Amino acid sequence: MIINNIITFLSSRGWEASETNDTYKIIPPDNFLFESDYAIYLPKTSNKVDIKPYTDNIINILSDLYELSKDDLTVILKDNNTVFRVRVYDDQTETGKISLNRFEELIERIRLILSDTASFVINKSINSTTFPNEAKKYINLCNFMQTEKGSFVAKIQLPSRELIVDDELFHRDEIYSEDINVKLHDVLEYVNNNIFEGDIEITEEYLIDNENLINVKLLKNIKNLFEKAKIKNIEFGFHSLEYSEQINNQNITKRKIYKLTKFVSQVEAQFFDVGDFRFTGQIIELKSKNPEGSKNNVILDGLYDNMPMTVSAFLDSDQYKDALEAHKIKQSIEITGIAKRTKSKARFLDITNFLIQE
Repeated sequence: MIINNIITFLSSRGWEASETNDTYKIIPPDNFLFESDYAIYLPKTSNKVDIKPYTDNIINILSDLYELSKDDLTVILKDNNTVFRVRVYDDQTETGKISLNRFEELIERIRLILSDTASFVINKSINSTTFPNEAKKYINLCNFMQTEKGSFVAKIQLPSRELIVDDELFHRDEIYSEDINVKLHDVLEYVNNNIFEGDIEITEEYLIDNENLINVKLLKNIKNLFEKAKIKNIEFGFHSLEYSEQINNQNITKRKIYKLTKFVSQVEAQFFDVGDFRFTGQIIELKSKNPEGSKNNVILDGLYDNMPMTVSAFLDSDQYKDALEAHKIKQSIEITGIAKRTKSKARFLDITNFLIQE
């Protein structure tokens, strides 16, 4: 297991692996200034008596190369989980210390942000405020790790491979813990790149198009993290087998906090109608990464109450095949179900009936 994880870790970071009869030879990328014949060799089987000291030595090497602690690499390579690293750096934390009040606020806000992210992924709603049991399951799988120096660094072990929502039990798509980890990264990146540095005009259409990144409760707690813990500079790091990503929020000014506060207020002011909906329209776009799955996207154009409307929905494999045939001969489609909609856009959350009109 750990041998395969080491290979995955290195391959995802540009190393090239080849096989001999009983070993893997892994060659580093060019950005490491090793001698030309440098390589890491791994046994194909892990049942040898000396495998633990051998892999411990590999962890020591990788710790130096990737500036990850041995504890980090143990979580990543042995536990197959993600390290969420939060580094706060300013004049008051340059020695690695932080005041007790700031520490308590930092940890509490991180906990709330993790809880809100899990709830957001499960509830799939901009305005959701509930904390479902499945989100509690995710939080219970998170572990606080030993802090480290480098200004002040807090680290949380995030589960990566745990099934959080079972599709058979809840009649919806499966949700794994990694889906929540990725959502956390995407939302923090969105705040930094789009809200802090951008100039967003909030419209109904914008919220429909970006609803997968916007949750009011989550954004409020991100704002509270910056305010309550008096954050001036903060770096979020995500480290797993497949990737290492960092989001660096520098110079968090009152102006940036105001932009985030204003953004949240504007989102709250917008109105969404969520409920029963029936729509008939012509297909303008079909796209799917896996036509045999349930995430096949269709976009329709048509009229609703004599007003132009664009509607999207996810189809199962049979519906998607029917939609492909209907698109070829320009037949209209009628979809009935639960939808989230504004005056000009809608997205089906659940489909109860799918009909190709003759």
